[in-house]
Amino acid sequence: MAWGMSFERDDEHDVVTANFTDCILVSDEDVFRWRDEVEAQFAKFNGRVDLLINLSGLIVRHTAGRTFGKVRREVLERNTHRSYRYGGDEMTLMYIGTSGVINGAAVNHFPTREAALAALLAERESLRKRGFTPFLPGVVTSKR
Repeated sequence: MAWGMSFERDDEHDVVTANFTDCILVSDEDVFRWRDEVEAQFAKFNGRVDLLINLSGLIVRHTAGRTFGKVRREVLERNTHRSYRYGGDEMTLMYIGTSGVINGAAVNHFPTREAALAALLAERESLRKRGFTPFLPGVVTSKR
């Protein structure tokens, strides 16, 4: 199979799911290609989104791990409110976990999409209960 990715909106839950196919990051050049293509996918949504990331199909090799960690944090900061992950191989999960600690990026990894979505929705609900509404620009709420 050839390198590919798709980002699809789930309107029911107002979340975008990222899927990857044979995105194998071996070099810094691969990481920069990944970044550029991911940024192009995010451009379709006209603003920051909540994101579920299916890590199956995204493979990070040790030769690209450090650069990937930094780039991943930057991409997610620019394009997401929050992100949750599921699936993936052991090496990629290790780089995501390590880069989360080193670069201050969220890890939020779960075994399935359903578990990742449930955690995302729970975080959203927790923020809503505290009066935080990031999806309504200009709206100010107060606790009751």
